[in-house]
Amino acid sequence: MKKPMAPSYSIYIRTLGFGGTKYASLLQSISKQTYSPVEVVIVLPYGYIPPKERLGYERFEYCEKGMVKQRLFAIDNAKTEYVLLLDDDVEFEAEFVEKEFRTMQNANATCCIAQICRQPHKKRIIKILNHIIGSEVYRNTHDNFLTKINKAGGFIKNTNIDYSKPIYSQSGHGSNCLCKVQDLKNINFKEELWLEDSGYALPDDQVMFYKLYLSGTSIAVCTDTFFRHLDAATTNDGKRYLKIAQAKAGNYLIFWYRFIYPHTRGLTRIYAIAAIITRTLMDCFLYTLKCHKISTIKNIYKGWKFAALYIYNFKN
Repeated sequence: MKKPMAPSYSIYIRTLGFGGTKYASLLQSISKQTYSPVEVVIVLPYGYIPPKERLGYERFEYCEKGMVKQRLFAIDNAKTEYVLLLDDDVEFEAEFVEKEFRTMQNANATCCIAQICRQPHKKRIIKILNHIIGSEVYRNTHDNFLTKINKAGGFIKNTNIDYSKPIYSQSGHGSNCLCKVQDLKNINFKEELWLEDSGYALPDDQVMFYKLYLSGTSIAVCTDTFFRHLDAATTNDGKRYLKIAQAKAGNYLIFWYRFIYPHTRGLTRIYAIAAIITRTLMDCFLYTLKCHKISTIKNIYKGWKFAALYIYNFKN
């Protein structure tokens, strides 16, 4: 193993141990880094078998199963100044970490995410629908934020980025995050374990990053590195679609209530309420069409019920 280089960082990977060749690609990427980690920790749920693919110097740790819980384990246990949080189905170039630290330095930031390569282009009709719903809007934001969060809790994608200047974001893809450990601890991510209770943790990544942004952490975007998400876990079966429909019905309402609603007043609040109602109803309608199952409506109801109970208990 190479000698660690300053600044010191750890790598924590959340996995179930089923990554196979895609997990092997991740390990190969780690082994080639020009900036070596102090440690590589693989976080598995209790009772799960460690993957057979090995670096030879990683450490296996166990905690309760869950996207949020396994990420919390990393935040709570990382001892270095920085931690690189990874999913088990990504690959990246040898200079990835080096470039991310350089990006943070140039942007005066303490958190960095990669601009993911080769993301599939959405069909034009999907982009139009997302724009109408408010889940993903493309427009000039007149700043150097690549992604911002709108009043519906959706994304605004900036169409006029100046790549000669530092680029920032209010959210990111949870497959990667290089961040100062203290910044992650400051957001008290334990408060968001409702994501696990909801039945499907979506949008756990958006919650984590937006809490970082709201806490004052600058999230820089590294645009000159190769980082690819291999998408190992997204089997688009019927059960997964039902879970997503339930999450879109309930979890985004909770996200909006916790992180958008408190920051609005007057006419802006009325607009925000109209935006989340429109988004939720349209999202649920489109997912019902997509699944072609009456059971989708049942899952949407479950999502709404979960959100209503959560908001009621949160207020009281």
